[in-house]
Amino acid sequence: MAVQSRSLRYADLLRIRETRDERLELIEGELFVTPSPSPLHQYVSGRLEYLFRQLVIRLGYGLLFSAPLDVKLAEDTVVQPDLILYLPDRRPLVTTTAVEGAPSLVVEILSPSTRTYDLQTKRRRYAEHGVPENWLVDTLSHAVTVCSDPQEGRYRSERVARDVATSVLIPDFTVDLDELFAPIPDE
Repeated sequence: MAVQSRSLRYADLLRIRETRDERLELIEGELFVTPSPSPLHQYVSGRLEYLFRQLVIRLGYGLLFSAPLDVKLAEDTVVQPDLILYLPDRRPLVTTTAVEGAPSLVVEILSPSTRTYDLQTKRRRYAEHGVPENWLVDTLSHAVTVCSDPQEGRYRSERVARDVATSVLIPDFTVDLDELFAPIPDE
């Protein structure tokens, strides 16, 4: 006899976190454990956060967050993108206690341990929930895939950049990939 477990919700995730010290996400009611990021992942994340923060300052608006921060796309889908940008039209989704709803742009930095999860599971959820732009940063191939135009649960446009990544939402925002993927300086 098969035992069917119920689908987890956001409140369940919060209770589980009280007893576990892992980075946990919830995708359609299923619990996912995300391993700790590598030094290279964190280095690239920090560089990107700096560039995105410069953009937010230059534009004079928007909210930028970095992981770990729960983004509640639905009661049963709670993710923690590496970088999260909310432009003014989506600003009401961010309150002092929660982030509830699709960001304007998310960045996922691919790691060997999360590559398939980020490329398939999370990308599909971002498209289904209407995240207008999703950057997939590949530290192995030194490329950035910019996914945009979410329709019918998938991104209709995907551009792979190997020299300069350009935002679709904010066309004057570009990232030089040689600078982004420059070797970690020696201490």
